[in-house]
Order: sequence, then C-alpha cells, then structure tokens
Amino acid sequence: MKYIFILFFTVSTLAFAQDETLSIVSYNLLNFPDGRDDCGYNTVVPNRADTLKKITDYLQPDIFVACEVQTQAGVDAVLNDALNGNGNTNYAAALFSGSGYLHNAMFYNTDKLVLKEQHVVVSSPRDIDHYVLYLKDPNLSVFYDTTFIEVFMMHLKAGNSTSSEAQRETQTQVLMDYIATRPTDRNIFVGGDMNVYSSNDDGYKNLTSGPFALKDPINMPGDWNNTSSYSEIHTQSTRLSQNYDCGSKGGMDDRFDQILVSQNVMNNTDNIEYQTGSYRAVGNDGNHYNSNLMSGSNSMYPRNVVRALYYMSDHLPVELKVDVTYPTENGLALVPSQEKVSCNGGSDGEASITPNLGQAPYTYLWDANANNQTTATATNLSAGTYCVTVTDDLGETDAYCVTVSQPEALMVNSFVAPDPNGNCDGSIQLIVAGGVSPYSYAWTQLSGNNQALATDLCAGTYEVVVTDAAGCEFVIEKTVNGTTGISVEKNEKIRLYPNPVQDKLTIQTDKQISDIRIMSVLGKEMQIQYTEIEEGLYELNTRSLAAGTYIVLMEIDRVMSSFRIVIQ
Repeated sequence: MKYIFILFFTVSTLAFAQDETLSIVSYNLLNFPDGRDDCGYNTVVPNRADTLKKITDYLQPDIFVACEVQTQAGVDAVLNDALNGNGNTNYAAALFSGSGYLHNAMFYNTDKLVLKEQHVVVSSPRDIDHYVLYLKDPNLSVFYDTTFIEVFMMHLKAGNSTSSEAQRETQTQVLMDYIATRPTDRNIFVGGDMNVYSSNDDGYKNLTSGPFALKDPINMPGDWNNTSSYSEIHTQSTRLSQNYDCGSKGGMDDRFDQILVSQNVMNNTDNIEYQTGSYRAVGNDGNHYNSNLMSGSNSMYPRNVVRALYYMSDHLPVELKVDVTYPTENGLALVPSQEKVSCNGGSDGEASITPNLGQAPYTYLWDANANNQTTATATNLSAGTYCVTVTDDLGETDAYCVTVSQPEALMVNSFVAPDPNGNCDGSIQLIVAGGVSPYSYAWTQLSGNNQALATDLCAGTYEVVVTDAAGCEFVIEKTVNGTTGISVEKNEKIRLYPNPVQDKLTIQTDKQISDIRIMSVLGKEMQIQYTEIEEGLYELNTRSLAAGTYIVLMEIDRVMSSFRIVIQ
C-alpha cells in the first residue's frame, strides 16, 4: 500500500524518465553561524557560509539535514550563501523550529522534491525534527500517486557516562514510539550526530532493533571508538589539536554521524532503494585515523574540499544515494484526509477517503477500529490508524489506512511556596506544556486572577482550570502548606550555586538528571544551554537571561523538582 497524493496540474508530455537518483546528506555544522567563545583558547573561522559552499558545491545534495544550527540567520546563510550561492534558486528550507540552544534544519532541491509537512518529536536535551517530502513525479496527474520520503534529524546527548547513555536511550525510544505511529509503507531516513561510541549503546540498539528496526546501509556494527578497523567510516574529529569554534579535537576516531534507513529502502519495497556502495563519510579516505584531516594527502577527495571540511566543523558529513522508481499504477487513486481529535484523549476525530478513479458509485467498509462504518467518512474516532476498503461499481477494490492525529496532552507542573508564618505570603507557579498555546487560567478561589502565578496566598487548597487555545481543559489542585518546605540550601542531594547568578549556574548532585529547563515566573520556557562537565556536575549558561527571578526545573528519577534562582 502506498501513500496517495492528488495534485492538479498540466503535463505537456509523458516522455519523462521513470527513475530518479537522490543524494541525502547529514552534517553537524558546529555552532553555526555564530560559533562560541566560552571554551578557553579558541580560533573563530570567518566566512563559514563560504566554507560550507565549497562542500555543498561538491556534494550537490538533494536533501541536506543539519544539526547545531543556532539561529534563523544560520538557516538563511546555509540556504542563500551556500546552497543557492551561485545564483541558484532551486533549494528551499523547511521551517526553523525547536527548543534549546542548538537546532536542526532541513534543505531540499525543489526541482525534485516538495515538502509536504514537518513535525517536532519532543526530546531532551534536543528535539528531533521530522520532515515528510514527496517526489515531483512527472506522471502525478495520471496515476494520482507519487513516492514519499520521511527524514528525521537528531542530535543525541553527548558523553560516554552512564547517565548520557541513558538519555540517548530515552531519546531514541521516544523516536521509535513515534515511528511506530507512521504509515507502514514509509521510506525512512534517520540522520544526525548520534554521539554513540559503539553499536551496543542502548540508544543505538533502540534504533536498530524491534518491529520497526532501522538498518545501517553498510552493516558495520562494532566498537567504533578509537578502533582502526573502522577508520574509513569515522566522522569525528577532523582536527587533532587545533580548536576552532569550540569544536572537539583528537583526530578521526569516532563514528558519531550516521544515516540509518528503514528496511524497505534496503529491499526496494516501496519505490526507493539504497544505491549500493554510495554511503560514505565525506572527506575520509581511510588514511587519517587519529590524525587531522589536513595531514598528508587525501587519496579520494579534492584538496579544496578537504580544507573546507577541516575548517567548517569537527564532524564530517555523511552521504548516501537512493534510486527512485515512480509508480505506474494506482487502483482507485484513493485520497485520504482527516480531522484530528480536538483534545488529547478525545474521540471526535474523523477519517475520510475519496476515490478518484474507477466507476461510481462506491461502497466503503472501515475496519473494526472504526466500528465497521460504511460511509466515506468515519466519525467519532480517537487518535489512531483506521483502514478502509473501497469497492467501485465494477467490483475493483482498493484499500488505504488513514491516521487520525491529536494534539499533545496538556500538562501542568507547579512550584508551590509555603506560608510558614501565617502572613499569607505563599505562592503557586504553574508551568504549562503541550496542548495548543496560548493558555488561559481561572483560579476558583482567586476571582480575577488569570495568570500562571498566584501570590499572597494563605495556607490552604487552591484549584485552577488551565484552558488551551483549542478549548481543552486541565484542572489542577494544589495545597499551600503552613510550614516551610525543603529549600535548596537544606537539600543535601542538590546544590545550585551561585545564587544570585550572573553568567553561569552550577548544579551539583549525586543523582541522575535527565532534563534541565529554566522557566520565567510567567511560565515561559527560556532558551538556555547546559553542559554536563562531569558525572553529577552541570553548568548552565545564563548570560542571555534578563535580570529577574526564574524557576529551574530538573527531572530526577522521573520526578520534577523546582528551584528558584535570581539572575543579576
């Protein structure tokens, strides 16, 4: 079963080649475009977009996914100064989004591809981005069908500590749970800086096992870190001792960057097939193990490209190619649509199917999940996948599965300050996520308060109704105690210092922290970068925050803990 897509346009001739080749590239651009200056001795590389242009001119990618893109200006520089730098106009960029300091970005060749949709898979410390593209099949108006590609870009937690591996395991499990909800005939490409040291990393095993296991196109599992037998596929570090833009040093000895694919890409089940022998760590000729990319000669790549790779990033890009075969038939040309569920967990969704070929009238039979409904639109559905069989008047049948989506669940966390002296100086701070922003607040006991923060509270219980922009509600009840709760200073397991803070906040704990976020007192998440310096010691860069009071949220052992800090 294929994706079906309808598009109306005029085709002057059908004398097009039925096959297409696509180049897919994944690249960590290293703090692009602004670099960093907080890592000790450092050399900043100027004109990095021009440096990148030398690489993209050489590769001519059709899909280019990048991580460590800092800003929209970085996206614009990649698009306008590198990919379209020769006066080209055929490259376009996906919408730039995400949380945290470093982001993902995706660019594509509009001569061959169209971006249909994109999504964010929420993950910590960095989100995973999902892009759905389809081929510009010249016969689209004839067969009402084309070939779809789903690209995921990730930047997993760095570090070889137990806690870092545990975070990678959590991130990849979130991704695989998400992939399990996608249509079964998808062609999936998962790229990025995976920060895995071997194929036995728990996060990597999540990706390459289970019912939706992804495949390494070159099938080279093992202990990649500092092992010479994998020298041809190492992607970091291009530098041995010099530090550019706060990159890593140490020479070529890690396979952090990869592109994994779904099984159907390997066996050409759904019109896309991996081109054998095309996978490569671009710039690596296998002769630079534990040395910098510029040392000696390079037997496979032009010198100007090698120089650009060396100065651009401490990572190498990874490329693979696929061959595409356009569909040449399509049953009843079924076109799906859906009305998503209004609120998470609800059951007012709809799935519809429209036949565009065959002989009317048509009959419809939805599966048991949709209560065997017999109309073109199945109603009163919860989020999930629903399959329908359509039969035309001549007896020809076709089938399609439609996925009904739902918004993220509305989630409310809180920070409660007590009223220890009976002076009504307690407070409740709500931190809201999920649903559809913006949010409104109605405090039952506090007439007129429509904010996320309630202050001057006496000891007692307070109820608030949080409503998102879609009208979905979440009711939470919190109690302000009359006795002092545990303070940061009295908590011997967690220390935050200095407090007040100016540029950097240090968190010290003997527990595993799986996520750190900073919220304003109005409930807005602030964009900050944090680094695990060593086991149990974290450093947060707070220079971008305005002076004021903030709440630090830490997820520890699946429990959210909250602490107040003051930025001076």
